[in-house]
Amino acid sequence: MMKKKFIIFILALLASSGLLAGTSKAVNTGTVGILPAYPDPTVPYSNSWCIYNLDLGQSKRDAVRVLNNRPETTVVKLYAVDAVTTTDGSFAPLGEDEAKKDLGSWIKLGANEVEVPPNSEKLVPFEVSIPKNADVGDHMGAIVMQEIETGTNIQGTGTKIITRVAVRAYETVPGTVRKDFDITRLDWRMDPTVKKNFLKDFLDLNKQTLFFVGLKNNGNVKITPHVTIDVKNMFGRTVAHLPDQEIGVLFPNRENRDGTIGWSGMPLIGRYTVKATVNFVEEGVGQKTEEISLWVFPYRIAFLLILLFVLGVLLRLISKYRLEASKEKMPIYEAKTGDTLATLASRFEINWKKLARTNGLMKPYHISPGEKLFVPVSRRNRKLLMEMFQKRELLPSIDKGASRSGRKKVAIWAIVLVVIVGGWMYRQRTLTGKQNIRRTVENPNQKVEEPKETAEKTVSGAFKKSSVSVGIATLAGGDPQSSQRLLNRFLLEGYKVRLLGGADNKYQKTTVEYLSGKKDQADMVKNDLGVTDTVDMVETAGLAQDAIVYNLIPRDQYIELNYQPNGVGPQRDLIKVNLLNGGADDATIKNINDAVSLGGYGLAADVGRAANANFQNLTINYADDSQAKNAESLKNYLVGLGYAVNLAKNIKGESGGLSLIVGKI
Repeated sequence: MMKKKFIIFILALLASSGLLAGTSKAVNTGTVGILPAYPDPTVPYSNSWCIYNLDLGQSKRDAVRVLNNRPETTVVKLYAVDAVTTTDGSFAPLGEDEAKKDLGSWIKLGANEVEVPPNSEKLVPFEVSIPKNADVGDHMGAIVMQEIETGTNIQGTGTKIITRVAVRAYETVPGTVRKDFDITRLDWRMDPTVKKNFLKDFLDLNKQTLFFVGLKNNGNVKITPHVTIDVKNMFGRTVAHLPDQEIGVLFPNRENRDGTIGWSGMPLIGRYTVKATVNFVEEGVGQKTEEISLWVFPYRIAFLLILLFVLGVLLRLISKYRLEASKEKMPIYEAKTGDTLATLASRFEINWKKLARTNGLMKPYHISPGEKLFVPVSRRNRKLLMEMFQKRELLPSIDKGASRSGRKKVAIWAIVLVVIVGGWMYRQRTLTGKQNIRRTVENPNQKVEEPKETAEKTVSGAFKKSSVSVGIATLAGGDPQSSQRLLNRFLLEGYKVRLLGGADNKYQKTTVEYLSGKKDQADMVKNDLGVTDTVDMVETAGLAQDAIVYNLIPRDQYIELNYQPNGVGPQRDLIKVNLLNGGADDATIKNINDAVSLGGYGLAADVGRAANANFQNLTINYADDSQAKNAESLKNYLVGLGYAVNLAKNIKGESGGLSLIVGKI
């Protein structure tokens, strides 16, 4: 039987709700992650988001950090996408296969896929280029990282988890700003609360009220709405005031249909007026209001009252029926002159109240001569009544069909009660929507062999790029610079790769030759070329490499990587840095401290003083070769921010470990 498969995308949008916006440090949780490589201390949230303010026609080089916090090698793919705000105002990247028309199409990545060794990170460069005809205002997208692995199975469920994380990208194109919006929806709904209360639940009063506000941004810059909700009853009294409620961020030409505002209370009965007032954090947007009227009726309480009424009527009819039915067995006495209730009760040896109730006598309990009275029979007076009956002092009981109409009434009201209760139970069952969920559970005693990493494959079975050897040859008419850029791209992705020189006219289009039995690896190489043009595949015996790329791809297809990109760096949050003042002013020390901290490095609590106070620019001092990679990582980061950095080993008189000495800049 085919195993049922669900794919759960864990979309960890960094700082999507502001929770991670204050830190860029990756927590070692045994997962993978992605962060901006060069945050700007002067730009809020740049440690979690890529934020740009480029003009029309401008470009910028940047990079992201791809982190692998796992004890095994992982292979991930990277791609840029457009993003939207969801109906409730949340940030949401589009899918990989959806057409890119905005910021996602303006980002060119240095690699489509990268292999990251255990407990390390890689910097993946990219380039943002703003078209000359781009719209003025705000644009958004994302760089998404998704595991190549076939997914992690949750044992016993047939469920697969594929990790998909993203870093947001924002671009504001300078120009004439236009701010305008419309209120497109104001609606409401009542939902049960989480907190249980038996009486309120029974009366259907344990509810909260949700208000839905729809807004459309008609301008060209993002706006941040705050909504105030006021609820008044039919007497004009304010029963709820919910001020300055946030409902997400609205980007240009986007609509938020389901901005949700919660009220812990609920309207009870009657007509209510709901007024929504929309203001914005940004100046110059303006203010608008919208009103709706709503009628509320407590159907559950009304139903229960009707049910109690029907039940009361039914009980009264049953009581009356039982009384009428009991009269069928009672003898009848015809009253004579002088008879009173008390004398008759004494004569028949029964309680006078019972005699009055049986015959429907009311105060002053007057009995007229000739009036026929039913005489209740009991063990005490049974013999007496038999004797009176034999003496013809009592008449025989009435016909047994006399109470038939009473039985009919009871039956009718009983049917009414059953219909009401049955209808209520059916409605409740329909509303709750209970379903029996069948789960296929694997045998818990069955031993599942844990997959292991090999020299060629990761734990989940994806091919390691580092296990594949690739050669690059430039065909006649091809561009050697394109082959050099492709070489750097493959190094970044993790391949063992080298240039083979020219190949004359061997092929007329870009072709991948691959060694017999290496078809899967060759397909991976072809995919990592990152071109949409058709690439031929040729199986060849006796190759020195697993695959050879005969290149005719234009160099503009790839961004230029100006440094050796195949070096894998240590995780920044595991690198401890001592910041030392070597002649800098306080403002410079603060800027460098903020930059290193935002970059994800671990800083000592206090800033120390260097032995020499005459340093120039920035100097990284490391004690021994064990700190060399950490020092190189810090240097590359600071150079990427535009600082001049010197690298030195074991400077005389300076403290050990890894130190960043800040001199005069």
